[in-house]
Amino acid sequence: MGPLAITLLLLAAFGAFGALCWRKFRLIAALQPQPRLDEPLARLKSVLVNGFLQQRMVRGEWRPGLMHAAIFLGFVTLLVRKLELIAIGYDAGFAIPGLLGFVVAHGKELVEVLVLAAVGYAFYRRLVLQPARLEPNREALLILSLITVIVLTDIGFDAFRQAADAASGHPAPLASLLAAGLSGWTPEALALGAAIFYWTQMVVVLGFLVLLPLGEHFHIVTALPALYFRRGHPPHAVPAVDLDAMMAEDADPAALKVGIATAADLGWKEGLDLYTCTECGRCKDACPTFLTGKPLSMKWVNDALKHHLWDQRAAIEAGGEAAAALPPLVGGVIEPETLWACTTCGYCEAACPIELEHLPRFFRMRQHQVLMTGEFPAEFQRVFRGYEGQSNPWGLPADSRGDWARAAGVPIVSTAEDIAALDWLWYVGSAESFDPRGQKIARAVATILARAGVRVGVLGAAEPSTGECVRRIGNEMLFQQMARELVERFSALGVKRILTADPHAYNTLRNEYPAFGGHYELIHHTQLIAQLIAEGRIRVERRLERAMLHDPCYLGRHNGEYEAPRAILAALCKDTPLEFPLARERSMCCGAGGGRMWVDERIGTKINGERVRQALPQDPSVIASACPYCAVMLGDGLKVQDLAERIASKDLAELVAEALA
Repeated sequence: MGPLAITLLLLAAFGAFGALCWRKFRLIAALQPQPRLDEPLARLKSVLVNGFLQQRMVRGEWRPGLMHAAIFLGFVTLLVRKLELIAIGYDAGFAIPGLLGFVVAHGKELVEVLVLAAVGYAFYRRLVLQPARLEPNREALLILSLITVIVLTDIGFDAFRQAADAASGHPAPLASLLAAGLSGWTPEALALGAAIFYWTQMVVVLGFLVLLPLGEHFHIVTALPALYFRRGHPPHAVPAVDLDAMMAEDADPAALKVGIATAADLGWKEGLDLYTCTECGRCKDACPTFLTGKPLSMKWVNDALKHHLWDQRAAIEAGGEAAAALPPLVGGVIEPETLWACTTCGYCEAACPIELEHLPRFFRMRQHQVLMTGEFPAEFQRVFRGYEGQSNPWGLPADSRGDWARAAGVPIVSTAEDIAALDWLWYVGSAESFDPRGQKIARAVATILARAGVRVGVLGAAEPSTGECVRRIGNEMLFQQMARELVERFSALGVKRILTADPHAYNTLRNEYPAFGGHYELIHHTQLIAQLIAEGRIRVERRLERAMLHDPCYLGRHNGEYEAPRAILAALCKDTPLEFPLARERSMCCGAGGGRMWVDERIGTKINGERVRQALPQDPSVIASACPYCAVMLGDGLKVQDLAERIASKDLAELVAEALA
């Protein structure tokens, strides 16, 4: 087909592709170090499962998932075909010999038909269905058009080549059918047709290669590396700050830095994630801020940071004073309202088909705003003072933390001997210790445990706060102070097994406290209650009808517990429990996480109101939850819409306590 022409085309295309990729990888390499070399087998598994097998892509939403999987299969499979076409450029009669050639020819044609069907559906989604998460995107339409041209020219080349020489290659059905229609063409016309289809395809394929590093489809290059270098477990943990090193006597004051201030403070994996974002918009589908008109979508954030990173590449690569002079991200690239709108529910990460890490960037930006600039919502100052003075966000007297327990007959323990005599130490948390709504839940839990004969005790006034809330707001210094106090106290008491009805405390003690020396066996109250029902240690009557379950983010997405709450509700219902349209992994947050419990919503609609509205088409009699914060938020959402008399908001523990036989 022309050895000189194919050689020049390959050199130009791969040279341009390499140069363009190098510019981006050089920028990523100039960012801050992030260790990502542990657990190589687990990392390879993620590449296989979510990269090559596209599990997250298909599971998240099966129609577009299968569409993308088919196109990805086309890229992988047709790579062999492109190598064959390159060989044909040097030897026009080349064909993969024997059985392998037959399998490749027939297999690639089947894949090409699948790719055409997938591309057709992709056009239909973007141009006709137009789902809210897919914004107008000319690059996406261009890429789909190029894929269509590549597939059609490949089929056309096979047809003309076969019509010109029936013995060439391994005739596949579609190419053979088309070749039969060309039987009356002259040899010269067939040769010209084959050449046109061949060179059109090669120019488009290699042009596509050069285009990849220039736009959002660079993720085709970076997706598998991003999957390999993912954070892994525990999920959604807040990045720690080495405060001891910062406060050391020999520490360099000029190096005092916390969190992310400018683009130069981003880690290399964070930069890789920005260039890997496929802009699929899945992070929007159940994002509580996006669905209620807040100025936050992780897709938008990624896009803004990506362009800013590229615009400032010279300063970042130069380092030193040039990097130090970069503009701040918050207030420049990202509006403060965007940063503080996040409820840290984790949906964006759970929905991302390639496991991109969105929350750590926000956590580190918040750390900088709180600890370095002091610029954060004024309501948080009251929360910080409450924790500093009384170890609770309300600032209520700490010595009253166990008052509810005395009234409920729950033992207050104080020694290691007391702890050793318990089945579980009950970590109550601030919401159930001080908030009247939370205390109702605590008393219900106490009733259930007493009926089952489970030996529990609480620390009362001596119970330290986990500091989960202040950590997610960004006050890492206060959190670590509280963490050291809790670990020290629990170690002195020999605490090993902890029960809690607060998913936020459950998540922090389970996933974040091991980094501070706190290693405990955690159980959530729904897990324990489900066990008690299954073992027959408590019996409940089936009283409920049309009950609907709300999944708490920090129990479900953050810790994977979806079944225990459903097992409880199923045991309480006469009928099949109802499900929110957005449930389980796709459950929408109540709006309380990430410190948002303490901040008024001034932009868009109320998150808790939107969550309640999602339940109304099914007309539930009660919305059951498993978190004291969810109970408050959902209850308020019902009250605001004058629905509290028609629909109840109750914790599962309350429903079980009411149904005890």
